[in-house]
Amino acid sequence: MPNIHLTLAGPPEAAYPNGGDEAYWMSQVAGALAAGLNSRGIGLCWGPPKEEGALWLALCSQAAPPEREGQLKGPALCFRAGDSAGGRVARALAKALEEAYPQPELIQAREEPSLPELEAAPCPGVAVRLLYRDNPQDEAWLARSTGAAGQALARGLAQALDALRSHA
Repeated sequence: MPNIHLTLAGPPEAAYPNGGDEAYWMSQVAGALAAGLNSRGIGLCWGPPKEEGALWLALCSQAAPPEREGQLKGPALCFRAGDSAGGRVARALAKALEEAYPQPELIQAREEPSLPELEAAPCPGVAVRLLYRDNPQDEAWLARSTGAAGQALARGLAQALDALRSHA
């Protein structure tokens, strides 16, 4: 089983309109994710991986461009172009989040040519952009659902690890 590494990739001081900031809210989700993985016998390492054979999750929120502030919403599970393992993990996470996010049709698993959150990773990875922090509906969902979001990510990650083992 690969070592799973988690980083909180967003700007920690990024304010959420109704209280808290990126560091607070993503730490809440990360705690639920860690508990969900632990209950499944899956360990979690904090910090970027240094070795091949690991899996990197970069957990963060995102903000819409100024001209669309408050208009965009929904999680995006992003993986690097050509990273087939990262793609499988992103799709599994997206599917699992459908149970926790109120508008599952907005959830995206998408390939990106460049992901600053996963720069220089020697292994597969997924940037989990969980919500648009400038959208009041996304923010309200997260405030009510940090545990559900973390548990959904843990379920998706466990399923993805099983799939990765079968492809190895």
